[in-house]
Amino acid sequence: MFSIFKKKDKNKSAGSDRYFKLTVREVRRETADTSTLIFEKPEKPLHYQPGQFLTLILPVEKKEVRRSYSLSSSPFTDAYPAITVKRVEAGKVSNYLNDHMRPGDVFDVMEPAGHFVPALEENDKKRYIMFAAGSGVTPVFSILKAVLTKEPGSTVKFVYQNRNEENIIFNSELQKLEKEYADRLSIIHVLSRPETGWIGKAGRIDAALATQLINELAGSDATDCNYFLCGPAGFMHSVLDAFTALHIPEDKIHKESFYSGEEKPKHEVAVSVVAQAYVVQVQLDGQTYDVEVPPKKTILEAALDQGIDFPFSCQSGLCTACRGKLVAGEVIMEEDEGLTADEKQKGYILNCVSKPKGPGVVVEVG
Repeated sequence: MFSIFKKKDKNKSAGSDRYFKLTVREVRRETADTSTLIFEKPEKPLHYQPGQFLTLILPVEKKEVRRSYSLSSSPFTDAYPAITVKRVEAGKVSNYLNDHMRPGDVFDVMEPAGHFVPALEENDKKRYIMFAAGSGVTPVFSILKAVLTKEPGSTVKFVYQNRNEENIIFNSELQKLEKEYADRLSIIHVLSRPETGWIGKAGRIDAALATQLINELAGSDATDCNYFLCGPAGFMHSVLDAFTALHIPEDKIHKESFYSGEEKPKHEVAVSVVAQAYVVQVQLDGQTYDVEVPPKKTILEAALDQGIDFPFSCQSGLCTACRGKLVAGEVIMEEDEGLTADEKQKGYILNCVSKPKGPGVVVEVG
């Protein structure tokens, strides 16, 4: 049995609700390189929204590592929470999860997080257009199921990019949903390397194809739809370019910056060096910590060095697990991709890529 237990730390907040133990109930193979881990219901209720992710805390080579994986289950349709993990070349964690997980194995995870979630209203009649590529489908699949269940008047049109038919994650489930909700759900598969006989769309989704698809799916008013987007960086940029060309309002666009979960993304940020150390007051789990942040460290790095049980995952400004609200002072934040415009306006920062600009910085976390 694979069991992971957190090491106790003198600064770990007593009674923190951020951690759960999850036991694997079932391992389901989705494709040759992708598996879904279905968990038992934990003793402490695991409340999550469709589109959120879990951060797994794993010991790798005697060092604690954290990896974030989107919940592919929906709280409204699935009895048990689940994550879906695609194998990554030379990926220590994704390969282990695909090769060695068995029912009964136990994980430590952080509470569900993320803001890639729909605003669902039972009486709404919205039009959704969703784009995903590869394993970027995992949060979109959760959202899609939630919309079909909780907004009976809404419709969903889903564009899904893959290499070939064998690589389509959730293929059979998507087919079942399309039949069950034939009047509300339509799916367009785009394959970059289709096998002989494929009669669907072929090629990679670039800005031109994305624009064409949106025009076909949205009809006369593309600005009236709600868009959800998740996938690799190149795919994301292409679809976002199409949104720009079609003048889609920013508040209609919901995107998840997606990466493999193995190591940090290629665009790992280098935070500007500040001339001197400053003390940052961190308010976390009802306690206050004075964290001295040296010139070459971020607020998160300094807090972890001090032994503070600070929530984090990607450490690259994407996942928002380390998000905090700037109560006082100023910071330099090198990457804000994970924050929405509304969050930035309200003063939220990502501590993994932020440094104090001067004295008097106060950050409220959680």
